[in-house]
Amino acid sequence: MGTRRPGLPGEVERGAAGTTDVVLREGGGSWLTLPRSVGRAATTGLLTGLVGLVLAVPTAAVVLLSGRGWAAMWVVVLWMESAAVAVGFAGGLASACFRAHRITFSPSSDGPLMVRVVRGLRAGPWRAGEGSIRVRLEQVIEEPCGDDPNPATTVVSLRVIRDDSDIGRAVLPQGTDVPRLGAALEEALGSSVVIELHVRRKTRPRVTRRANRGGFTGISGAGGYSCGGGSGGG
Repeated sequence: MGTRRPGLPGEVERGAAGTTDVVLREGGGSWLTLPRSVGRAATTGLLTGLVGLVLAVPTAAVVLLSGRGWAAMWVVVLWMESAAVAVGFAGGLASACFRAHRITFSPSSDGPLMVRVVRGLRAGPWRAGEGSIRVRLEQVIEEPCGDDPNPATTVVSLRVIRDDSDIGRAVLPQGTDVPRLGAALEEALGSSVVIELHVRRKTRPRVTRRANRGGFTGISGAGGYSCGGGSGGG
């Protein structure tokens, strides 16, 4: 697969052969994916290494108490740490390789619509777009309740759906212009793909403060009083 310029989630790109790409993850389908994926896998490996270290401490104590000596203890700790780091790194890298980074649509003039999924740097096979293919933009707006000083927040996600199953999904960056993105998708994909916009509003739970006998101020409201419910629209 040729090198592509880095794309941002939600971007619509036209290929040289007339294909249309919907980017799901930053840098998806380009060589920029590789160092980013390796870096995240290394971070995952370090985190699992810390977990392995916590588990290795009681194991090391058991080895020492059994009278096998310090050398045997360090061998056991080293093996446990190495295994934890290797599993975390391999799992993080595999997750990046198998995660969908972009969806490619065939040119509308080439007959029936064909779709393929790009995972990491590898493009999957072209598959006929059997049934309806939909690109759904979901916008969830969470509004403050009462005197909550925090501003409203918006989360926008993009889903590519075939036969009621997701073949790709991504959370788009803050500030994404949803109507503009929907218009760009409709223009690029034409009538062969249904573009849907779902907007749902909900109210952030009220946060109340209460003082206990010792003067400590606690925060409640996660499972208690809520200022209101949610509403949706399509």
